[in-house]
Amino acid sequence: MCSATSAFGKCPSRTLILATMPFFTVFLSRIILKEKQTWKVYLSLVPIVLGVGVATLTELSFNMIGLLSALASTMAFSLQNIYSKKVLHDTRIHHLRLLLILGRLALILFSPIWLLYDLRRLIYDPVTGGSADLSYYILGLLFLDGVLNWLQNIIAFSVLSIVTPLTYAVASASKRIFVIAVTLLVLGNPVTWLNILGMTMAICGVLCYNKAKYDQRLEKENQATLPNYYDKNRNGNSGSSFMMNGWIEKKKQLFAV
Repeated sequence: MCSATSAFGKCPSRTLILATMPFFTVFLSRIILKEKQTWKVYLSLVPIVLGVGVATLTELSFNMIGLLSALASTMAFSLQNIYSKKVLHDTRIHHLRLLLILGRLALILFSPIWLLYDLRRLIYDPVTGGSADLSYYILGLLFLDGVLNWLQNIIAFSVLSIVTPLTYAVASASKRIFVIAVTLLVLGNPVTWLNILGMTMAICGVLCYNKAKYDQRLEKENQATLPNYYDKNRNGNSGSSFMMNGWIEKKKQLFAV
């Protein structure tokens, strides 16, 4: 899905769609994991997504296949994060062990697709009418891309093992700001006020999200204290029936003391 998105849509368009991952994650987490967030957390997601969207407005290109592929890819990423967190929580498996298992499954599932699609293009390129010209430079870039993707997955699962899927989605959306900045520098595109405004909005949204999650954690810690209850023999005031030293009447209470 990610390959289809990159093939049919430019990087900023894909970045814009992937920035909506917090919305997908919070919706799917509510259904699958039954997680509830405070209204502050929900509101803090808005400037993050809007900020990334505004930052990519100057670089957008529309393609229906690319749009649908990006939406499907974002949905798949959200489901992967949610179910990976659920497996980590339920089975107590090490996150790198889980990554190894998922990598083996991915190799088995996608090897036939690679053999039928990519390998055939390498052997015979329909554009040039011959085999693809693979220089050492291209092979080096492919190897570097694989190493970086491997490191990215290790870091991603390490982060996912200690945070919630929603927090990971927010961190992933924040990463898009860095992607946009690198894209502007590498492609040499001029930086406009929309890019700066969008990046600022996204950064402020991340700060608001951190504050909202901190308040939510404090609220849960306060609710985790001993429960309040009322018992006429244990709690009360001067006008209620209150037992002290085995007596309820106030006169006998004073006498007992």
